[in-house]
Amino acid sequence: MYGTLRVATPTSQARAQALPTSPAADELAVLDRFGTVQSLRRDEILFHECDPAECYFKVVSGAIRSSRLLADGRRHISDFFLPGDFIGLDAGTNYRFSAEVMTDTTVVRYARRKIEALASQQPRLGSHLLTIACHKLATAQQQLLLLGRKTADERIASFLLDLAERIGKADRVSLPMSRTDIADHLGLTMETVSRGFSHLKSEGIIALENSHQIVIRDREALEDLAEAA
Repeated sequence: MYGTLRVATPTSQARAQALPTSPAADELAVLDRFGTVQSLRRDEILFHECDPAECYFKVVSGAIRSSRLLADGRRHISDFFLPGDFIGLDAGTNYRFSAEVMTDTTVVRYARRKIEALASQQPRLGSHLLTIACHKLATAQQQLLLLGRKTADERIASFLLDLAERIGKADRVSLPMSRTDIADHLGLTMETVSRGFSHLKSEGIIALENSHQIVIRDREALEDLAEAA
C-alpha cells in the first residue's frame, strides 16, 4: 500500500527538519520547491523492486529499508535510509530494490524528470546529486568488504559506528530497525546478531538501554574491533 500525499510542497516542519548546514545542502534545499510531502505508516511500501523509477525521494523523518528477495527466498537488506538521505538517485529505468517503511516516516517526493531538467540548468546542483549517487556506490562496495572479510562481531561493530556517524552522535545509537533487519543487512542470523550485542555488552563496549537504544561505552574498543579485518 502506498502512502498518502498530503500537500503540494513541503510543510514548515519538513523544512525545519531539513535545514541546510553547508553550501551543498543549501543548493540541494532548492529541490524542496519541486517536491511533494508524502507520509507513510510503518510497513508501507514506498515502491517495489522493478517499478518504473519515476521519482526520487528524500527522508525527512523516520526510516526506510531497501531490500531484495534472493533466488533462495532469503531477504537481503542493502541499505537503511535515515533523515536527510536521498533514495533512488542511483536507479536506472527501474528501481533495483523495494523500499519499505520501518517506522512512521515522512519523505519528500520529487518527479525525476523535473529534477533532471533542473540539474541540467544548474550544473552545481547536478554535481551535488552525482556526488550523493557516487557515495552510495562507495558505500555498497564497502558493504561487500564487510560481508566478505569480517567476523560477526566485526560486522556489528562496523554497523554501529556507521550509524553513529550518520546520526551525528558519538556515544549513542538509535536503532529504528529490528534485529532481523540488522541480520538481513549484515548477512547473519538474528540469533547471531543478538549474541553479538550481548558480547559487546559483556565486554563493556556498549550498553543496551532498550532494544532500540544503544550507548557506546568504549568507542576505541569498538573501532579496534571494526578495523580488525
